[in-house]
Amino acid sequence: MKILHLFSNWKWTGPADPTLNLCKGLEKRGHDVMFAYRKPPFPAEDSIEKRVREAGVKATDRFRLDHSVKVYHPSFLIVNLQDILSLTKFLREEKFDILNVHHSHGHLLGGIAARRSGHPVILIRTDHKRDPLKPSPGNRFLLSQFTDGLITFSERARREDAEHFNLPLERVKKILPALDLKRYDPKREFKDMRSPFGIKPGEIVIGMIARYQKYRRTDVFLEAVKTISKEFPNVKVLLVGRSSQIEQSVIQPMKQLGIEKWVVLGGYQTNDYLDTLACMDIFVFLMAGSDGTARALREAMAMGKPVIVANRGILPELVEDGVSGLVVNDTPTELAKAALQLLRHPEMRKALGRSAYEKAHQNFQLERQAEAVERFYQEMIRLRKRK
Repeated sequence: MKILHLFSNWKWTGPADPTLNLCKGLEKRGHDVMFAYRKPPFPAEDSIEKRVREAGVKATDRFRLDHSVKVYHPSFLIVNLQDILSLTKFLREEKFDILNVHHSHGHLLGGIAARRSGHPVILIRTDHKRDPLKPSPGNRFLLSQFTDGLITFSERARREDAEHFNLPLERVKKILPALDLKRYDPKREFKDMRSPFGIKPGEIVIGMIARYQKYRRTDVFLEAVKTISKEFPNVKVLLVGRSSQIEQSVIQPMKQLGIEKWVVLGGYQTNDYLDTLACMDIFVFLMAGSDGTARALREAMAMGKPVIVANRGILPELVEDGVSGLVVNDTPTELAKAALQLLRHPEMRKALGRSAYEKAHQNFQLERQAEAVERFYQEMIRLRKRK
């Protein structure tokens, strides 16, 4: 198959990682895959462009794909019309079998261009959101007019999207995102990150990785830390990530609770990211970001970390309670109870970590994801375009 992935962003965010991995997986299966992305508007430390070059994936930045241009901006019509015309010509000349879009902006441009091209390309939308798509007028238009198939990451989203947008269930598929599992081998040698963070030998590290916005509920876990630290004063909570809201979501609650000595702010990690994850003994994840794929949680599981997750969204679908981790209601009491259970029982930590590793290396395989997407593409081609 000849496949075009249209990605209306330049930032290396949660959805970008599984999309790039999927492109690599589909290429490996013998398909002709092109990844179209937005070129960074200014020099950036990290970007899709940088990652695409490192991965060696066939890609193009010929389209603007600028979702940030608003309707009221003078250049709105010009920028998007240029993309529609360029994309129409590209689809007509290259004769792709599949056009897979990943954002509403690319969905609209791709849908119009596909219709104008005169070529019967099948249009697939991948929904990366944490929650099912809202049945807004815009989404109803896109899903009814420009969608032949929809890929989601959770069963709840699959059912609700099919119902909200009157899509036949056979045209909506749940497919878990994948990881390049070779990167997450817990047996490989990692750099010591405990010393740089001021973590002493013998201290137990509970880690979180997130953009610390208020909705991520970090303050709720910090309340639990006050209880945890009374029984285990040798615990350290390592918070990795950054956010413009970190003052309100982390720093102020931490000071109000008087737990500063137990909390380490690890900042944003790029080059030492996996080394930082490796130094954690327990991993906590309360809510997926807006992309919904819970990438940091999946990475922690792939590295064999015992995990505690909230009973929210996709998280209970990724973690089996009592088998590959602990699933709890995210109240300070329940979180403290779960953490103390793992701290008191090191053998339980090992067992849950081992099971998390096995589940991740079974369910998050690139080959498995690529094969599932390939079958879905083929099924949509067989069913032909929706009328």
